Amino acid sequence: MKISDTVSNLAYDSNALDKLRREARAHPRTQAMAVARQVESLFMQMMLKSMRQALPEDPLFGSQQSKLFTSLYDQQISQMAGNRGLGMAQMIARQMIPAEKPDERAGTVPMPLGTERRTVVSQASAIQQQIRAAVPDFSTASGGPEEFLKRLLQPARQVSAISGIPHHLILAQAALETGWGRRQILRNNGLPSFNLFGIKAGNGWQGETTRVVTTEYQQGQAVKQLASFRVYHSYREALEDYARLLTSNPRYHQVTTADSAESGARALQDAGYATDPRYAGKLIVLIRQLKQNSQQMLQSVPQDLRDLF
Repeated sequence: MKISDTVSNLAYDSNALDKLRREARAHPRTQAMAVARQVESLFMQMMLKSMRQALPEDPLFGSQQSKLFTSLYDQQISQMAGNRGLGMAQMIARQMIPAEKPDERAGTVPMPLGTERRTVVSQASAIQQQIRAAVPDFSTASGGPEEFLKRLLQPARQVSAISGIPHHLILAQAALETGWGRRQILRNNGLPSFNLFGIKAGNGWQGETTRVVTTEYQQGQAVKQLASFRVYHSYREALEDYARLLTSNPRYHQVTTADSAESGARALQDAGYATDPRYAGKLIVLIRQLKQNSQQMLQSVPQDLRDLF
């Protein structure tokens, strides 16, 4: 008997549910929707039962036989309605099906270092040295958005002048990734990692790392993952590494040559910087807020980024 035969039986019986349980264990991915429909039907049955209990008991039809008939009737109605569905089964099935694991080779395939690549790396090293000389070495950024931007506004402009990355994009990305400095990635000892831009530690990273739970998007669905992130000793180091990453990788060329911060945000997402499908849109919202309030140090910018989305 197929799974469709199992769920089409009249009302519920223990044998059918046991068979469904065995089939779901043997083939969890293919049978998830059938299980979800049964859960949806059970929910409808409970809802009908609660509705009947809320009504005054009818003295003419309050016998045990009538109650048994009513219970079976409710089960059958919920089963029939469950086959068509209320929309809950799809949501339940998505929660039951495990997320696809990324390819084990993802991010590990080496790329040949040609002459053009060596030239780009050399240019990135020169940019990094210029940033180190221009940006002050500050190590903390506390308070609200105003205090956060007071510390980052001038360094972001200096990095922009050297790297070509629009400074409003730099500020918006730092604000989005850290919640205006309040939700920073922490090291294992609880100290800040100074990772302003959520840069992960790949195989090529030789510095210190920290592992934290982060949200990634797979096939449009948000999933929680444990990932390794780079650790810096100051925000200047973070800005240096951020500029080096974007200027040394050809796929970010459209970001470093963007004519506006908004177009840079779109280019950043197109290049695959983040898996969030709304990443560019979120950055653009912040960029426009930054431009509107730059003269007053963004006193009217929302304190909590969740207010924007």
